[in-house]
Parts: sequence; C-alpha cells; structure tokens
Amino acid sequence: MTGPASSFPELTVLARQVDAEVGKVRARAEAGGGAVSVEVDAYGTITDLQLTEGCLRVGAAALSASITAAHRTASAAAASAAQELRAPLLLDPRVARAMTAFNAVDAFDQTPAAPEPDVLRRADRAPVGDDLPFDGGSFMRRA
Repeated sequence: MTGPASSFPELTVLARQVDAEVGKVRARAEAGGGAVSVEVDAYGTITDLQLTEGCLRVGAAALSASITAAHRTASAAAASAAQELRAPLLLDPRVARAMTAFNAVDAFDQTPAAPEPDVLRRADRAPVGDDLPFDGGSFMRRA
C-alpha cells in the first residue's frame, strides 16, 4: 500500500512514542525562598507539593502566593519541555496535511457551542435560613 493511508501506521507509532515521552515530563519550581516546592507534569497537574514548617508561619496569603508562583514557573517549564518533545510530530508534513484536512471538515460545523451553565449564580434563591417548609432548618437534621 502506498499513499497517505500507508503512512498512518508509522505516524501512529511516532505519536505513541511522543505521547509516552510527554507523559514522563516533570518540572519542579521553588518559591518563598525554598519554603515551597511544586512539581507538575506536562499538563500542569501538580504531582508533588513540598512545604517547610517555616512556610506555615508566614500566613495564608503569603503561602498561597508562593504556591501559585511555584506552580506557574513549573507549569511553564513543563509545557516548554513537552512542546520540544512534540515538535518532530507536529512538524511532520503528514501531520500538517491531516490537521489541514481536519480543520477543513470542522469549518463546516457551524453549530454554536452550548452556553456554559451558570452554576454560581444563586441570587434568585432564598438563603437556607429562609426555607419556610423546614422552619429555617435542614430536612436532614433529626427532630
């Protein structure tokens, strides 16, 4: 077999190899003078978090800021490393052709995306304490 379809098995093998390597990516960053250490995977998911006893005394706001800073730094490093691993696959002309074909098909799907549910808007609900059928209590509380 020759032609574009014949390259799919080869591309599949390459994609699996790249995916396996990306799955091994880890990056670590410290903040707060080394009091906070965050390790993430290629997708920015925290895989390890280390806190010193001293960081617990600086207060919640400072601790939160240190964790956030370390997470951002580690995530950027992991994303960069993953991008380097994906480059051979993404630069392959066969993949570019497949992506172009996929995007051309996708362009015909003009169905608008469903709106995000507004789960945080609760202004129209009465507070639990005003729940008259339960006399301001919970239906789960025993009498």
